Amino acid sequence: MKKAITLSAATLALLVAGASGASAVSAASVKAEQWNSTGTIGFTANTTTPPDITNPEVPGGTGPGGTPGELAIDYASDLAFGTHQISSKSATYYAEADTTAFNGTPVGAFVEMHDLRGLGTGNNTQLTVTQLKQFNNGKDDLAGAALSFSAGKAANADTGAAYTPTATTSFTLTPGTAQDVMSTDGTAGSFLTSYGKAADYTGNETGGPISLSVPSGAALVGDFSATLQWDLTTAP
Repeated sequence: MKKAITLSAATLALLVAGASGASAVSAASVKAEQWNSTGTIGFTANTTTPPDITNPEVPGGTGPGGTPGELAIDYASDLAFGTHQISSKSATYYAEADTTAFNGTPVGAFVEMHDLRGLGTGNNTQLTVTQLKQFNNGKDDLAGAALSFSAGKAANADTGAAYTPTATTSFTLTPGTAQDVMSTDGTAGSFLTSYGKAADYTGNETGGPISLSVPSGAALVGDFSATLQWDLTTAP
């Protein structure tokens, strides 16, 4: 004959207490002298504060602020070739040094851009220049005139930065056709390409890195000008 087993309320209380004690011992076996915490930081593209343009001949020298936006062209030198008497022969004229960018201090002509998108390498950016039309005096073209750049050298405009973009050293523009000037790999920063130094610009009829060749018979009375359009394009 089987015996019925009964437990009093007191006995049940002891058993429950024993079970709780075993659980507490198990929890205590977790390593107590170690803890993981987390540090966080976030960044957004810089769309409001344009970097100052950088003097390519004076390390750390800067000028007026550039262009707002996360990806922008901050500056490109105007080119002045002087005024000359008409010649019956072909002639080459040379641009003057830039005295506008840094309040009268002459520097070699240059173009500067910045990329503050923060997309990282592999997001290439290409800077190009297009001479939109032939030099014109409002009525006639300066037929056959050719604008050429030489001594192009790329630099990182941020002092101490390691990355250097790639520049096209020399080229001659064909009106209406875009010409590669400088490319970057997506590294964030400010970048420029300069064409020689101020000392290389020795006179409109003497020499310099940027020249305008005019064929015989093309020169006509008047002031001629052409627009250079600088563009930034990005890889898809």
